[in-house]
Amino acid sequence: MSDQQPQSLGAAAVRSFRAPVEPDWQRVNLIGGVLAVIGIIGFVVALGLGDARRVWLAYLVSFLFFLGVAQGGVLLSVGFYLAQGRWTRRAVHYRVAEAGWPFLLLAIVLFAGVYLGRARIFPWIAHPVAKKAAWLNVPFLFTRDWIAIIVMGLVSAWFVHLSRGPAAAAWTSEPATIEMPPTGIRRLGPILGILYIYLYTMLAIDLIMSLSPLWHSTLFGWWWFAMCFWSGICAASFVATRFYRALGEGNVFRDPTVLHDFGKLVFAFSIFWIYLSFAQYLVIWYGDLPTETFFILLRFWHQPWTYLSWSGPFLIWLVPFTVLMAVPPKKNPAVLGTVTVLGLIGVWIVNYIMIVPSLFPNHLPLGWVELAIAAGFLGLYILCAVPGLRLAARAAAASPDEL
Repeated sequence: MSDQQPQSLGAAAVRSFRAPVEPDWQRVNLIGGVLAVIGIIGFVVALGLGDARRVWLAYLVSFLFFLGVAQGGVLLSVGFYLAQGRWTRRAVHYRVAEAGWPFLLLAIVLFAGVYLGRARIFPWIAHPVAKKAAWLNVPFLFTRDWIAIIVMGLVSAWFVHLSRGPAAAAWTSEPATIEMPPTGIRRLGPILGILYIYLYTMLAIDLIMSLSPLWHSTLFGWWWFAMCFWSGICAASFVATRFYRALGEGNVFRDPTVLHDFGKLVFAFSIFWIYLSFAQYLVIWYGDLPTETFFILLRFWHQPWTYLSWSGPFLIWLVPFTVLMAVPPKKNPAVLGTVTVLGLIGVWIVNYIMIVPSLFPNHLPLGWVELAIAAGFLGLYILCAVPGLRLAARAAAASPDEL
């Protein structure tokens, strides 16, 4: 009887009967929806209380933070392809990196909020700077920035479409070959990377640096988009640590090399960020020009901003550098997950201290308004990322015979 069972069952006899474990996506969507509602209510209530400048600055901070996380994740996927990073089954590292890309399309709409709050955000509107008026004027700035966000959103959508196509799936499923990535990805990936460098440098100058119109730094754009890229790495790594536990035994993220590689990315690019930070600071320090030094002095040596400002480098560089230096912490989901969450908080803080002190030099407006608006953006980001996360989870939990 036992000899005949495989013949009667056919292929089903050798197929794994382990049912894939699925997270409770309805609960995740509910959490995202609740957070989005909290953000909307907090935004409306805060505006009603009359503190419009604080509200719009908080909106800009969280908009730029989540825009950077989503775009950084797509660029991480670009980097995987260009480096021929085929190191997990069904390329789940590509899927978790790209999961937040729909937020880039939503950002096209959300940028309207920055436009609506422009008079409260940008001091050069009420007090034009004559030497920079050709660049810092409302029609030109918002037109070019809106076009930049639209272009990056559409090109990113195109790239993710190719990444999830059959050609990319076939390529990622054969890690032992020396074949190059599919032609479309090989052509579009570098274009997207170049656009990212130029357009996100422009966004950094227009939406952050221009809040202190007299300040300038030629390295600021590089520094900011490198931080956005690192935030994308942290988001993908955090998802990997969550899936390690949530998807049960046998999922791809239980392979210790997967978390190890994510941990190495978090570690390496935190060092790159602090390198760019020190390079920018060094030039300002030895130049000792008042038009450059005031920006640093206000944030790092002027209360009430000092402690919050120093917490940024602490969370983005010092914690990852000290905790993830050895191999075991990189493979530990609890440790890596904690480091990445702290790192993302650090990136939000750095965006905050780059923006808010320009208009509140002697006051630290950090409370329920900022937290509610940040929660709202987090909820929207979660709702945007769920479809991509479901795709990654199903691929990670798939049995070997389903590949």
